[in-house]
Amino acid sequence: MRLSDMKHVKISEAHHGAITAVTFPKESSDRFATCSTDGTVVMWDLSDYSVLCKGHHRDGGTPTSIDFALECLVTGWSDGKVRCFDGETGQLLWELADVHKGGVSALCVSHNQRFFMTGGVEGSVRIWDIKSRELVSNMKEHLDAVTCIKIFDDDAHALSGSKDRNIICWDLRHEKRVASLRQRMGGVNSLALYLDQVQVISVGQDRRLTFWDLRESEPVHAVSLASEALACALSYSGNFVATGGKDQVIRLWSFDGARHLVDGMGHSGAINSIVFSPDDRQMVSVGDDGCIFVWNIYT
Repeated sequence: MRLSDMKHVKISEAHHGAITAVTFPKESSDRFATCSTDGTVVMWDLSDYSVLCKGHHRDGGTPTSIDFALECLVTGWSDGKVRCFDGETGQLLWELADVHKGGVSALCVSHNQRFFMTGGVEGSVRIWDIKSRELVSNMKEHLDAVTCIKIFDDDAHALSGSKDRNIICWDLRHEKRVASLRQRMGGVNSLALYLDQVQVISVGQDRRLTFWDLRESEPVHAVSLASEALACALSYSGNFVATGGKDQVIRLWSFDGARHLVDGMGHSGAINSIVFSPDDRQMVSVGDDGCIFVWNIYT
């Protein structure tokens, strides 16, 4: 409040609910987007942390996942719908109903921006055409909620992780499974795909950071964590791995050797999502405390 005339002046703003996901555009490091249980989708300017645009939808449940599609923000929601917001105005452009019964639990846009994939609480993985918004494919092998989806650089293969303990590699053109990895204990909460499109990292309810090779059924290496991790991210250079979860601590690891490098503290709630900027200079983490943490990564 300004004392001279008692008028309010906005200095900054943030979500007022838990933040469920964060994402960067695939080729830009000057802005990022988040979605929250308060029903808002926000685009942020990374230079001054101001809001570029904000989208809001009432009575749509909770947005669970978000990704960029050109200048739009595609989001998955707990009411089973996918909603797309304009990246400049925040206006709701379209919504797709009955995407997944029980709710959309994961979403990823292809590199060519022609389609997006969704994962559902019921365990199915589906492909949708962005332009026509029609269902292209439905693949059902998971027996529990799909928690994460990663599309390969060739846009012909994808990975899905699930609470059923499985990581499945899909051939999207032939709509079939080509490889499968299985954790011994607990579901998969998050995963990341390495630059060679063969190595995979995952975290889950087993309280481990696990390194996989898609050509082998057993883990290559695993590191014990202090508590259950809900999110993991891999830097674009492939040098660093970040994990975060219920212990509210960001941990940075080297990919080679899984050497623990440093801890980042500040969150006061579970960390739900982590992402590196495409230039690898910064990392953003979000969580149940409603906070957005921007970390500088200089090497």
